Amino acid sequence: MPKAKAQGGSAATQSSRRADSQQLVRQWALLRLLSGAGRAFSVKELAEQLDVSKATVQRDLATLERDFALVDEIVGEQKRMYRVDQHVRALESLTFGITELLALHGALAGMASLRGTPIHDDLRAVMLKIRGFLSPRHNGGLDAIARVFTAHARGYVDHGSQAELIDQLADAISRRRRCVMTYHAAWKGTTRRHVVKPLRLVWHRSALYLLGCLGDHRRISTLAVQRIQQLEVTAETFAVPRVDVDAHVRRAFGIFVSDAEEDVEIRFAKEIAWRVEERTYAPGERKQRLPDGSLRYRVRTSAQWEVIPWVLGFGSLAELVRPESWRTILRTTCAATLANY
Repeated sequence: MPKAKAQGGSAATQSSRRADSQQLVRQWALLRLLSGAGRAFSVKELAEQLDVSKATVQRDLATLERDFALVDEIVGEQKRMYRVDQHVRALESLTFGITELLALHGALAGMASLRGTPIHDDLRAVMLKIRGFLSPRHNGGLDAIARVFTAHARGYVDHGSQAELIDQLADAISRRRRCVMTYHAAWKGTTRRHVVKPLRLVWHRSALYLLGCLGDHRRISTLAVQRIQQLEVTAETFAVPRVDVDAHVRRAFGIFVSDAEEDVEIRFAKEIAWRVEERTYAPGERKQRLPDGSLRYRVRTSAQWEVIPWVLGFGSLAELVRPESWRTILRTTCAATLANY
């Protein structure tokens, strides 16, 4: 289990200790290498395997040992060697009860929307291990149990044809490699080449998105992975931009963020207020029930093209109160929609 960290310290110090997404992905790759080999490695061997500097490997090993207690340091022949902590290795001996395995299989049965992502292959391997151990008759029983809780995935993006591209992106994030990509902006109808510093892959509403900085910009851009037509991972590395990816994600109403934030207020009729109350739609949202039973919903966001369709989806049971510029866009959209009928 992770070791306890010392309390205290300034916010700036704690922020400087927070691992960025490239470090986390690279450390995950390092851990997979150690766990898959079943032997100890030297820093030099690890650096060669991961194609990074020995100093980078030493920092990552220190993090995995100090903060997560996942790695052991042992003394080899005149050099230090590293392996997966033996207490963590003992996890491989864990067994699961029948109901736990059935619950796991039922959950995995609903993973169709993850197809093409790295996590899908690992989850599918778990499912195949369970099914391969049982007879066809027993597998039929598993299928029947899985139907008790049915995943209702609709509108998801099938990333099956992009498995290799997604692996390349994950590798580029872990190694901090610049990428050159051909990207089709569907809403603009344009296709352009970009140099990208990839920072993180985000799963949102059954689709995968890349957060990264284009060219020399420090502002984070959001790119839909399914719209990446070609990708080249270059040998050129980049320094981590001074951006807080987690803070960027927290600012999003959905997945897209810009600097033009507005104070948004929406009024929901009492007939639908309960539905809005029981769900969380955005960080920092505020909800207030009014005497007439309606609900006042307020949030600060820049996601105009996500909020307006959301409001329209409630029909006459929702009113966008402010900002006025967004109300104007909504009125125009309603008029254009009415013309179709």
